[in-house]
Amino acid sequence: MLRRKRQRPQPQIPITPLIDIVFLLLIFFMLVTRFLSPSIAVALPESDSGEMDESRAITVSVDADGNYYLDDNLLGLDEITSLIAAGRNAGDFDVVRLHGDSNADWQLIINAFEAIRDAGVFDIAIVTESPVDLPEVE
Repeated sequence: MLRRKRQRPQPQIPITPLIDIVFLLLIFFMLVTRFLSPSIAVALPESDSGEMDESRAITVSVDADGNYYLDDNLLGLDEITSLIAAGRNAGDFDVVRLHGDSNADWQLIINAFEAIRDAGVFDIAIVTESPVDLPEVE
């Protein structure tokens, strides 16, 4: 008697569920990367934001040489802090405008920002220039 050998079925991996899982992972990563904050180097300070109300504001400026000015008067940071604190207590202004030269060291601008905050003023407007409008290529 001749016996016929029974063939074993070949093991198979079901591909359809794997394709579904890969598709779900793709959608997940696409959505997650959309909400991540970019860490891209940017060139500042240019802005398209609206104009600021100039009526009750004082100006602190930092030039490229590292000099600090309060409304066109050359002063040190300690003097600026005390004068801003006195003006805030007297109600002389509502906002402090911070002009930072684009060629100035960032640490100098941050020092001015901290001096303004040390004076108790938290309404600080960083003044920027509007970008130059380039003609559109047709």
